[in-house]
Amino acid sequence: MLHKDYKDKVVIDEEVWICDYRFNDIDNKPIRHVKPKKVVVWSNKDLPKNKKVFYSEFHFREIKENGKPSSTVIGPYDNTGYRAYTGVSLNIFYSEEECRKHYKKQCKENLKKFEKAKISRIEYYNKKLEEINNEIKENC
Repeated sequence: MLHKDYKDKVVIDEEVWICDYRFNDIDNKPIRHVKPKKVVVWSNKDLPKNKKVFYSEFHFREIKENGKPSSTVIGPYDNTGYRAYTGVSLNIFYSEEECRKHYKKQCKENLKKFEKAKISRIEYYNKKLEEINNEIKENC
């Protein structure tokens, strides 16, 4: 579920699973890449003074191997938000299985995008190679 679906059900100190893997432009780094991880929901009242989380009353903190929450703040939205547009929410799940399944789906979608881009680039380069070869034949 997304933030908009979860915000009315949120329970502070609840443990949930989150993930997100999206590219706005495959020629650049992902807009957000959060591998499936177990996190704790925290109130923004508990944020350090130098931190700010926009468009949400809560944030997440990953659960470390020792079972304690890390100090790293994970905001529910990516950094594409501006004024009335919040950006895109993390995917939030109650079970690890659902989270990993969704993450795998996002990975497969990204693979399709890259395969399509690869084919497009190869076609483009082949066309340019042909044009240059024709220039050599006609003008050299």
